Order: sequence, then C-alpha cells, then structure tokens
Amino acid sequence: MKPLFLDDLLDSESFAIGVDVGGTKTRAVAFSAHGVLGSMKVPTERGPDGVVATVRQVVTALCDPEAGRLTGVLRAVGVGIPGVVDSQAGTVSHGVNVGILGENVPLGKRLAAELNIPVTLVNDTDAATLGAARTTGSGDDVALLSVGTGLAAGFILDGVPRKGASGSAGEIGHMVYRENGLPCACGQRGCLEVYASGRALDRLWPGAQAGHSGEELFAAADSGAPEAVEARDQWIRALAHAVTMTALSVDPAAIVLGGGVSELGPQLLEHLREELTARASHSPFLEHANVAGRISLVPPGAEIAALGACLAALRPHNIQAH
Repeated sequence: MKPLFLDDLLDSESFAIGVDVGGTKTRAVAFSAHGVLGSMKVPTERGPDGVVATVRQVVTALCDPEAGRLTGVLRAVGVGIPGVVDSQAGTVSHGVNVGILGENVPLGKRLAAELNIPVTLVNDTDAATLGAARTTGSGDDVALLSVGTGLAAGFILDGVPRKGASGSAGEIGHMVYRENGLPCACGQRGCLEVYASGRALDRLWPGAQAGHSGEELFAAADSGAPEAVEARDQWIRALAHAVTMTALSVDPAAIVLGGGVSELGPQLLEHLREELTARASHSPFLEHANVAGRISLVPPGAEIAALGACLAALRPHNIQAH
C-alpha cells in the first residue's frame, strides 16, 4: 500500500496544498514529502465569488507565517471541486452543489491571481479517486463512489483516469432513479443523488443534529425503531443500486466508498453487502459479478480528496481527459 505522503514528488524544502471544496464545507491539507503538515476546515461559501473567497481563506490561513504552521516553499495548489471541470483551461461548469450554475467559469485563473501561484482545478471525485487509489493500494483498476452532499463516481481504468468526452464520466448521481420523483438541483426529477447521498440521509431522518444524521439513523434502526429501519433500508437500497450500476458499467476490480457518508464505517459496509448479496441470490448473473465482494471503505481519516488534488497539481498528466 502506498503511504499517504508525497515523498516521490516533493523535496524536503517544499510542500503542496490540496483543497477539497464540498457542498457544505471546504477542507485544505498541506502535505510535505513525509507527512501532513497542517489542515483546516471552514464552511463553503456558495457561488463563484464564494468559492474563490473560501479557497483563498484556507490557503492563506495555512501559509500565514505568523501562525508558524508551514515552512519551506509552496510548490503547488490543487483544488477539487464538484462539477464538470476542464483542468487545462481551469474552468468549472454545472457545479450545482456549490452554487456554480454557469458554463466555463474561470475559477483557476481567478484563484491563481488571488494566491499568486498556479492553481490546478480537478473534479472533486476525480481527485478523490486518485487519492483513494494511492492510499488503499487498489491498483490500476478502481472506481471510487463518493457519497457526500452529492453522489458521483470516479474511475481509473487500466491505469488511466476516465473523464469522458464531455468531462461528465461518473456523474451517476444525475441518472434518474425514480421517474417523476423528487426534484434535483440539476433540473431533473428523481435523480439517484436525491435518494442515495448524505443530503438524502438528512431528508430521510429529519431533526437529527447537523452532521450526525447517518449515525443517529443507523443507531435508531439498530434499536428497532420501525421508521428508522424503513428509512435506513430505503437509503441502502438506493446506494446498492448506485454500486451495482457502477460495477456493471465499467466492471472495475475494486469499488471504494468514500465521501462523508463513508465515515459510518463497518456498519455501512455490512448493510450494503447484505443488500447486494440478497439481490445476487435471485440472479445468477449478479452472483457471478460478485459486486459485494469488490467493495471497501476509504480508511478512516485518509485525506483522499486533498491528496488527489495535490497529485493532480504536481503531476498534471494524472488528469488528462480520456
């Protein structure tokens, strides 16, 4: 397993910062050649101006000489962000989860001007996939299913990141799961993201404390509360659909679950495997595919999205479109 450090890309006098811009929070991590130097997390301000301000805030705070956190030369800044990202042009389109609704918004150029250093943009799921492949030792054939505010998949197939002709590969959250279902921010109705994301858990289990809806829902279901059992199982069925669709679409050797919801840990994996196994028991085809046997979780505390953003910034060929 490759360690979560960048000893092959950074020297002892330099560091890099990876920023993971999420729908509700933004996390920045500074990496040296041998470890994590520092990190911070702030709420995400929505919209192009808000995202620029948020990224500027976390990078500037980490590099503040008065804070004394970091020493050496800042070599690169990589930013993972939801939406259709053109890394070469430094633009973002349709980043609905962070309030970027337009086409080709030039965030890369704006951030480079604000920070006075080149900034590499990469789709957040693609960044997390790069980080997950390095951290988990999943090899050259892996899909990451990122389950956070939204829902998306990232792919490294035969050692090559797959972005697709339009940069939309892996946007499975916007495939329709229930026709004429609940509205989605993308403009459609019934999208899978509305039923199998962290936001879906918040909707299914209202009243839970912010950031703890998943844990509280699973705890209530384990205690036998009927409404909690139904909510949990409804969400697990939708997530199992997403996993199965990912497995059957590209047939990766490994499927890694990441994003905030993956912090539910082994109980999430247990229920998900049970649902996938139950489906396979009625289908020799699914039994042969062995989807349940391919899934695993991102290791607790692994900063895969920030790490992947750093990898993209330090090795731009990692994110060439295919």
